[in-house]
Amino acid sequence: MTDDLTIYKQIYPSQCVKIAELGYRSVLNIRPDAEVNSQPNSCDFADASAKANLTYQHLPFDDERLSIATVEQFAAFYRAMPKPILMFCGTGARAKLLYQSALMQGLL
Repeated sequence: MTDDLTIYKQIYPSQCVKIAELGYRSVLNIRPDAEVNSQPNSCDFADASAKANLTYQHLPFDDERLSIATVEQFAAFYRAMPKPILMFCGTGARAKLLYQSALMQGLL
């Protein structure tokens, strides 16, 4: 999306070292835990991110529960997290929606 933010589909904790090697400094997971059986949970990402020296935040939401509070929290994370940030969800669609919502609200 920008030099400071990449939106991507599901990643895995084992990829955190490579993500750091690619120059990312933060990971933002917006996927709710247990959305599908095969996805890793947020605590596994927190551990893997810490080992890779990445800042990690989890802001779970689904399309039906996107609220102004979620958009505001995203904007706060975005401003505070070291850049560049890799933000992900299952397919990338919700991540894009969240980013665009924050832009439209004038929060970024």
